[in-house]
Amino acid sequence: MNIKLLRHKNFSLLIAGKFISLLGTQMQDFVLSLYVLKQTGSATLFGSVLIAALIPQLLFSPFAGVIVDWMDRKKIIVYLDLLSGTVVGLFAFIYLTKGTLSLTNIYVLVIALTLISAFYQPAAGTIIPSVIEKDDLVDANGINSLITNMGNLIAPLVAGALFGFYGMIPILVLNSFSFIAAAFGEIFINIDKVNKMPEKISFQTFKSDFDEGIKFIKDRNILLQIIILAPIINFVFDPLFSTGLTYITKKLLQVSDFEYGLMQMIIVASMLLSPFIASKYAKKYTLGKILFIDVLISSLLIGIMAVVSSPIFIGLFSNNLIPFICIISVCFIIGMVISTANIALSSLFQKIVPISMMGRVGTVMNTFCMAIVPLGLLIFGFLFDIISAWVSVSIASFILLTAILCFRKTLFNTNDDIEISIVTKSEFDAIK
Repeated sequence: MNIKLLRHKNFSLLIAGKFISLLGTQMQDFVLSLYVLKQTGSATLFGSVLIAALIPQLLFSPFAGVIVDWMDRKKIIVYLDLLSGTVVGLFAFIYLTKGTLSLTNIYVLVIALTLISAFYQPAAGTIIPSVIEKDDLVDANGINSLITNMGNLIAPLVAGALFGFYGMIPILVLNSFSFIAAAFGEIFINIDKVNKMPEKISFQTFKSDFDEGIKFIKDRNILLQIIILAPIINFVFDPLFSTGLTYITKKLLQVSDFEYGLMQMIIVASMLLSPFIASKYAKKYTLGKILFIDVLISSLLIGIMAVVSSPIFIGLFSNNLIPFICIISVCFIIGMVISTANIALSSLFQKIVPISMMGRVGTVMNTFCMAIVPLGLLIFGFLFDIISAWVSVSIASFILLTAILCFRKTLFNTNDDIEISIVTKSEFDAIK
């Protein structure tokens, strides 16, 4: 991985701002779950908050992509970070004056931040390919992944300590300032303007630009295949590593809260290695092949997880130590290879899609990819209730293995040097 990319002013400012705001957000998310559990005694209530936040994001994201392509992306990320900081600061003031946040307050806070994120994420997602050369995208996305996972690893530790000693208020204040600090750094990022606001904004112009994004996906077979494959992967992975893993470790293996937390930390730590792996193998294989190999390996490892969670395997040992170590080992490798696949997928997307269309294309793809997640949570939650865990995990492994083998030809035929659509100089001059 080319760490020297951090010497690039625009990239380093983006990464620094992202790390600061991510750390604050992850701390807040972690503490909100503890706070709701403490106030209500129900983790299910916080789950309902997350579901309520997911629905408007899925509804607004495709439309947000068109607006992002119309407007100056730098202004979008700066203004939205400032808005996020203001919103969190407002709720910090409410908590400070009332001494508490009601469940309604938390609903409003989470949904407001999610709606802001629906516009922020597609704009921020175009910055890396705007400031980094195409040949360095894998390394740049690797660094981005490394920073993200470092935040995911550090945030719960810091948040847990602060919440334990001082309560909710310092977390909210820190998150508010983290957004404002990120916005301040983003002011100094230099990004070429490739947006084009229509002379007259109407439903027809909106529909035309939205349809253009859909057509772009339809005309690129690899994007069309990914938009079919990714929902299948998410359909399996999200429920397996939220509901399934918790069920296996807590109910079948009966591990302690400390052991469960340790496992989660190890899984996040495994993802810190993925940028180095992606950088190394991107020089040997195409991004499509990396994506295929990583998902194939993950499907086989999930099959091993099914064996480890079976009554026969667990019954071979007098305590849960060996099965628990096996589960951790399998999850460590899966976390590493799937994070590598995500880096490959991000880089592939950035190489194929022109910057001027990344907002609408990216949000449409993301909506399709994530729309099936609630259904997966529902179905696999039901399966874990009515059949043995190892059978449910085996079904997940079979679905994933079958899907990735069906897409082998498409992914293997994807060339990293594919001729991509770009904004020509004449188009760029017209935009300016």
